[in-house]
Amino acid sequence: MKPRTSTALLLTIALILIVAFSGRAQAQTYTQYKIQLNSDNSATWMITQVSGLNGTVDTWGGFEEKVTALINAAANQTNRQMSVDSTSLQISTSSLTNNSKTTSYTFVWLNFSETNQRQLIAGDIFGVPGFFNHLYGDGELQINYPANYTLQSVVPKPDQKDTATQTLTWLGTQFFVTETPQIILQGQETTKTSSVQSSPYLVLSVSAVAIVVGGVVAAWFFLANRRQKIKPTAALPTMTLPESEEDKVLRFLRSNAGGVYQTAITEQCRFSKAKTSQLLSALERDGKVRRVKKGRDKIVNIIEQPKAKNNAS
Repeated sequence: MKPRTSTALLLTIALILIVAFSGRAQAQTYTQYKIQLNSDNSATWMITQVSGLNGTVDTWGGFEEKVTALINAAANQTNRQMSVDSTSLQISTSSLTNNSKTTSYTFVWLNFSETNQRQLIAGDIFGVPGFFNHLYGDGELQINYPANYTLQSVVPKPDQKDTATQTLTWLGTQFFVTETPQIILQGQETTKTSSVQSSPYLVLSVSAVAIVVGGVVAAWFFLANRRQKIKPTAALPTMTLPESEEDKVLRFLRSNAGGVYQTAITEQCRFSKAKTSQLLSALERDGKVRRVKKGRDKIVNIIEQPKAKNNAS
């Protein structure tokens, strides 16, 4: 009976160690969100996931789909136009020494925050229900703000606040979205004292030089006019403003009477699928285009605006 008892005891201890080890390895899996607020209202996102070596990693298409769907939901929630910089989407994976791997997802969210005079305000996008579930669930959240801004107020209160690195940290996103999140940053005013204003003698010197130069130029023009007649100056070339993305789409539609597929617009204009959909949605709201679903695609037709009548008397 003793050998059997010893064998059973050893098996029990081994099973306990295996369960404890697996529980420990599972506890090391976590997600971290880092958001860098930029002064141009954009935000640079980096999502880091640590998982086991055999853990599943999101595909490029799945990652892009998650980000695009979340940004569209936030645009509808806030009634503000926003998009993702398609060139900023990146995924990278690296293996660690403790039988785990790290996966980083990076993208830039355009028009993430708002500007009110000298204030930068962020937080309304988090009103989307289940915001972080649209990405990779609960995790630690860090928000950094630009160096030329100071923190005026933040809701909810962060678990950690580092003014030296201008970082706000919440230990879990579930603590962040319990209240209505809002971060208000105040832009720092930079004042420069002009050396001309501080020196009256320099003001007089500059004025004297300006008078002398003006007199020389006037004399030169006077002598030149006496020698020959001034030729009429050629008309300056008309400056053409750069074509907007919406105008680019409308021009392509006008050159293809009878409508075109939405995918053709994406290829011709070299936009991402998400950007094309966003532009067409805006044009559709303005009554400039009409879309009709056909199979998995949509046919887009331009709606020509009626020309204004000339009420000449």
